[in-house]
Amino acid sequence: MIVKFLGTMDIVMAFLILLLHFGVGYWRLPLLVTLYLFIKGGMFYKDVQSYVDMFIGVFAWIIFLGAASLFDYILMIYLLQKGIASFM
Repeated sequence: MIVKFLGTMDIVMAFLILLLHFGVGYWRLPLLVTLYLFIKGGMFYKDVQSYVDMFIGVFAWIIFLGAASLFDYILMIYLLQKGIASFM
């Protein structure tokens, strides 16, 4: 049950990063993404994927500050595949 919830949240975070990439949102949106990914990364800190999640959280602030690039899509795809894999 918790795995499916976290997978759903990863898919939602990928969508929110897409919104940030296109400049939709205000300061609470990257704060939400960053807090969620840091809390999740802290819960599972022994796993390499948790460090990647925390990096994506930091990168969400960088996107919000105006440094959107094609790398954003790689991060979105990563979160999407992780979210979809949690349903299998």
